[in-house]
Formats: sequence, structure tokens, C-alpha cells
Amino acid sequence: MSDEEAEFEILAESGPADEHDLEILETLEEHGADLSEPREVRVNLYLPTEEAAEAAGEELTEVGYDVVAFESAGEEEPWAIRATRELSVDRDNVTGFRRRFEELAERHGGEFYGWEAADDS
Repeated sequence: MSDEEAEFEILAESGPADEHDLEILETLEEHGADLSEPREVRVNLYLPTEEAAEAAGEELTEVGYDVVAFESAGEEEPWAIRATRELSVDRDNVTGFRRRFEELAERHGGEFYGWEAADDS
């Protein structure tokens, strides 16, 4: 695994999980999901420019994400990125998962806008 891939691997990290992240995990479990199993996870980012969206998208593509960029609705509107990949996200690694995307968005002057996962039920 390359250093770039390792940057977006989900790592177990200490620290409290975001309340919204825990709600997603609880909803998945309520629908019978086994959190130890990989599932399709979608991540949403907002970036200030087309160039920033392209750069962030390239980073994500290099580590195995399928990326779709959505053009801004106007000059003052951000570009949106949706990145998708099969992953296992659970209570032990969700904090590190979120942190990776917050850092990616920040590096490119943007914002992490959350994630969602299929319940596969």
C-alpha cells in the first residue's frame, strides 16, 4: 500500500466520535447492518473552486474512491464532490475516518459535508 493510500485508510483513533457519525452507525445497526462488513460509503465535500475540486478529486481517485464533481451553481457557490468506496466504518474508526476528510477539505480550502452509508439490508 502506498503512502497516499494509507492516508485514507480508516484507522482506529482515540477521541470522541461526532454525534452525527454515531447516529449514522446506530441507524445502520437498527436496520440489521454488520458494521464489521464493508459497505458502500459516500463522502461529500464542498470546495471553493473548480481547481480545488479537481485536486481533491484526484487525491481521492488515487486511493480508490469513485469521484463525481458537481459544478457550482454560481460564482459565489462552491463545487461539490461525492466520493464513494466500499469500506467498513464502525465506532472504533469513525473518528479517524471523519478526520481524514476534514483534513482533505481543509487542505483545499473547502469543507467536509458529511458521509452516508448503504445499509445493505
